Amino acid sequence: MNKLAQFISVIAHPIFLPTWMFLILVSSGLCNIYNTNITIVFSTIFVTTFVIPMIFMFILKKVGVIKSITMERREDRFIPLIIMVIFLYTTQTLFRDITALGFFNFFIVCNIILCSIVFWINIYWKISLHAIGCGSFVSIIFILTSISAEIFLPYLFASIIISGVVGSARLYLKSHSASQVYTGFAVGFIIVLIIYSILW
Repeated sequence: MNKLAQFISVIAHPIFLPTWMFLILVSSGLCNIYNTNITIVFSTIFVTTFVIPMIFMFILKKVGVIKSITMERREDRFIPLIIMVIFLYTTQTLFRDITALGFFNFFIVCNIILCSIVFWINIYWKISLHAIGCGSFVSIIFILTSISAEIFLPYLFASIIISGVVGSARLYLKSHSASQVYTGFAVGFIIVLIIYSILW
C-alpha cells in the first residue's frame, strides 16, 4: 500500500497537470489545432512545464538548496514555486496567440496565480500542493462541464474520484494532515472559479 500511495503521488504531482489538461482538451475535441503540429505543442508543454523544472529541482537538490525533489519540507518549496511560475508564464506566452488553446492558457494562468498564492501561504503553513492541484483540475473540468455536459461530465466524475484517491494517498503517507489536504482542495477549486468569473 505504501508503494501504491507513492506511485499515485508521483503520477498525480501538480507538475504533471498542464500535460494532463492538454491531453484532455485535445481528446475531448475542445482544442482543435488545425494549423499547428499537435506533437510539437505537446512536446513543448511537456518540456517547459515538466522537464526543465525537474532539471532545476535536481540541480537544487545536488547543490543542497533543497533536501528532496518531492518538497515534503515547507522550506524546500519556495524556490521551486518561483521556478514553476517562471516556466508556466513562459508556456502561456508561447501559446497565448493560439486561439484553439484558449482554455489551456486559462488553466496555465490559474496555475500561475495559485503558485503565487501558495508561495505566501507556505511561509506560515504547509498546505497540500497535490490537493490544490486536484482542486484546480476539478474546478476546470466543472467549468467545462457547465459549457458542454455531454462531453465533460464523465471527465468530471473521473476527476472527483481521482482527487479522492490522491488525497487519500497523501494522508496514508502522512505527508499532510487532513486539514492541509481539505483546505488545499478548497483553495484550488474556489480560486479557479473566482479567476474564471473575473477573466472569462
